[in-house]
Amino acid sequence: FSDGAISDFECKDFADRWPSGNMRAEYTPGQYHIYLKDPDWYTKVHPQRKNAEHMAGSRKIAGPYIWHVKDEEPLKTKRSVQKHWRTPYFLEKSLANRMEANESFEFWFSLAGGGTFSHADSYCETTISMQFKGKKRWRIQAFPEIRHHFNATAFGDEQIYGGRQHVPWTPETEFTVGPGQCFVFPTGYLHETFVDPDTNDQQCYTASTYQFNHPRQVNLYRAFMSRFSMSHYGLGEPCLEKIESYATLLQETRRFLTAPDKEKMKAEAERVMKFIDSNGDGHFTNEELYNAFAKKNAKSRKEILGRGDFRYNWIKLLSPEQKDALTEEAMAVWVEDALQYHDVDRDKKVSLEELAYNFLHWNVIQSRSERLRSIRTRDAKGWVQEALKIEKEYLERFFCENPQVCPELEELERYGQHLSSSKKASKAAYRKIQSMMSGEEGDEVLTMVDRSSGSHEARKVSELRSEL
Repeated sequence: FSDGAISDFECKDFADRWPSGNMRAEYTPGQYHIYLKDPDWYTKVHPQRKNAEHMAGSRKIAGPYIWHVKDEEPLKTKRSVQKHWRTPYFLEKSLANRMEANESFEFWFSLAGGGTFSHADSYCETTISMQFKGKKRWRIQAFPEIRHHFNATAFGDEQIYGGRQHVPWTPETEFTVGPGQCFVFPTGYLHETFVDPDTNDQQCYTASTYQFNHPRQVNLYRAFMSRFSMSHYGLGEPCLEKIESYATLLQETRRFLTAPDKEKMKAEAERVMKFIDSNGDGHFTNEELYNAFAKKNAKSRKEILGRGDFRYNWIKLLSPEQKDALTEEAMAVWVEDALQYHDVDRDKKVSLEELAYNFLHWNVIQSRSERLRSIRTRDAKGWVQEALKIEKEYLERFFCENPQVCPELEELERYGQHLSSSKKASKAAYRKIQSMMSGEEGDEVLTMVDRSSGSHEARKVSELRSEL
């Protein structure tokens, strides 16, 4: 670096170099946006909230400040910051990962006593949190099971605390990330953080987060597909859309929206297996999958780039040679990850049984969601009753080993009785699921700041979306 690495910068260095940068205190209701030139954010702690279930215990924590360089700053500012940024060595080999990290980074600033309550991010990709200054404690928990859409949730900021969800906050492990270290975490991992005053001086500390795409998280998505489909990842975010080409092997989407049919999915798997399995041994390998879809088949190569979500928004920054290299990388990644998705027993090849099982799995999840979205009535009570019938059917057929003795089905039936007896409860359940389907759960309020005048205006996310 000709003028210093970003990892060496103190908080004040950010303020001095980019004074017009604009950020806000994340996870802190009502806090206004602040310019980087304002020394308040790196000199004064503003404890806001406490929760006994958070690792800080009875102490109030201050929300960290987050600077969204990637998408909320002028391009000139972003390019200026990038002069001091370098993609980590372990992502350098992949052109896509190198570019994604360089284009998606954001900065987190915390004084001792800062932290976040438990939450699940909305990213569909793998995330890396890299600590530059100070020590940050983390507690994490895998994305909890969601059995039916009436338990649908995004596990937003502190929503899992205090018994407010159908599952409790039960962190699996706790650890500390120090300067020069990073934590790589997949989609769906609930996490809380704390810059503990007991192990940090009273200073301002820096960290950065960014995403990468290659390889895809196909094993995670296959294992967590059902619960993801009934969360913000499937209802509001495009995460399942991004994995669709791997689950279906580029087959027509509509084939998987019909009522689940084991024999029909087996027949579909047999048809696809016959197309890919060039030596007729009843399995397909990486090489056979590549030859079938990615070698010379121009139509499927184009489909892979589109449906496989390889048309990144930074492609325009690449040279023609780099675009060709990205295409070949995308082909190799898609083939390897598609094989991984269907290779349940991890023997490096996919059998007809594995393919049929995964096709049926995708069919069940997609048809369930499609039926819920297709309920015609907009009367809350009527919609809830139709949704309860659908959820009961899917639990009986595909979740409960014995529908006669199934605690999850019994729980749904009890909840259904509660909704039937309460117009208010039915309306609340209806509004919650509908808001998640439209990606507006909680309808976050943002403080919009005029950079020239400094004036503030509070606007709901739903209002802003309606103006787009």
